[in-house]
Amino acid sequence: MRDVDTLSLTWRALTLDDAPALARLWAAAEAADDTGENYDADDVAEELGAPLLDLARDTIGVFGPDGEFVAWGGLRGGPAQISDVHRVWADGTVLPAARGRGIGRELLGRQLARARELHLERHPQAPGQFCVAGYDKVESRTALFRAAGFEPVRWWYDMHRDLTAPLPELPPMPAGLRLEPYAPERDEAVRLAHGEAFAGHWGSTPPDRERWGHWYTGAQAFRPEHSLLVLAGDEVVGYLLTYYYTADHEATGVREAWVGQIGVRPAWRRRGLGVQLLGSALSVFRDAGYGRVGLNVDTDNSTGALGLYQRLGFEVARPSITWATALG
Repeated sequence: MRDVDTLSLTWRALTLDDAPALARLWAAAEAADDTGENYDADDVAEELGAPLLDLARDTIGVFGPDGEFVAWGGLRGGPAQISDVHRVWADGTVLPAARGRGIGRELLGRQLARARELHLERHPQAPGQFCVAGYDKVESRTALFRAAGFEPVRWWYDMHRDLTAPLPELPPMPAGLRLEPYAPERDEAVRLAHGEAFAGHWGSTPPDRERWGHWYTGAQAFRPEHSLLVLAGDEVVGYLLTYYYTADHEATGVREAWVGQIGVRPAWRRRGLGVQLLGSALSVFRDAGYGRVGLNVDTDNSTGALGLYQRLGFEVARPSITWATALG
């Protein structure tokens, strides 16, 4: 098909009022792409209200004559503090019926131009990368990234475990340590433990209080009652944070517990605490009525997380790739 006549479309920045219509676009894309990600209007509003997201400069909506979304794009310019590379992340999608007409290519080009601006504004002294993610099965997205000169740089798995299957028997907790439910009064200690546990992991930067409060324990999907901590006295040495997404449940009919973060501080590793956290969480989830548990893992994770999840019965559901091109 020939390139779309962009004069027939309206391109503008998003506002919070666009959340319901954007949720409809994402639902239409998910029906075609089957990525396992479902959002309702409240979820979309939470995404659009993210810290450091400048809606006027970092989002693009593409609208047809009827006022409905044809495509959208958004950028995350990264935190104020970085460890090595300044990564600007892009997301976006095109309505399935409008694909193949050059809209995605135009959208990605505009995002790349804005990403270069963000890099110069925030971290011009550091190497810069423009990163996008795509599930292997969405071939049109992969083809777009390849044609734009992106290279694959990281591989990930979404993994699932059926909670109707037998659960593992766990060894005793190491002496001097105990497992407890997440408690709000320990939230700051958990934030700091997470930053320490993921220091040096690819693409990870320690979340500040604002990001932590929006995306982690302040997220509307966070389930504190189904999250766990490992304590040494009053010190948080390990943690597992759980999320439940209503839109996923409504779309699939499966009540899934999503393990968003699991970590052990480096000084406390090699004591089986990852097994204790995740193995104990499986029992918590089943007792709470969940039918399945899911998580995402970097296949090159240096702590051996992939092997741990496989030993506990997790299976690969969907592979995905991070693609990147240099900024500068």
